[in-house]
Amino acid sequence: MTEPSMPAFGSAAGGALAPVAGQVEQVKQHAAEGGLQIDLAAAEVLLRQIQTLRLRSGDLVTDCGTLDTPLKFGDNWVGQIMSERLRTVAVGQDGGATPVLRRFHELLDSVEAIIRLAAGLYQTTDQQAADALHRAAGRLNAEE
Repeated sequence: MTEPSMPAFGSAAGGALAPVAGQVEQVKQHAAEGGLQIDLAAAEVLLRQIQTLRLRSGDLVTDCGTLDTPLKFGDNWVGQIMSERLRTVAVGQDGGATPVLRRFHELLDSVEAIIRLAAGLYQTTDQQAADALHRAAGRLNAEE
């Protein structure tokens, strides 16, 4: 008897993420070229929401590590098939939940980058980093 060919959970979700990823990259390029602008206050609200989503998706990706464990449904062929099928749905590279969650987390990073580019926050962040570096260097020189 052959196993029916049923798509895993992630096939539908993973397939739906592919065009979104392409569109996000197009918007990111548009924002990098200066063709997209967003109000600073709106950007800050969006960034807080994206950060909350990133934290949650990061937790889910981390927790997915526990899914890659064989399940014990009995020492028979039915139990083994069920165990392998559920494990594949959870962590399979061809549409398992874990790879889809990882890709979603990466997309959130891209969305955050778009918001920062559109609000002009990358220059602000770069300037803040430069100022912090100068302050740290000043403290090191003062200690010598």
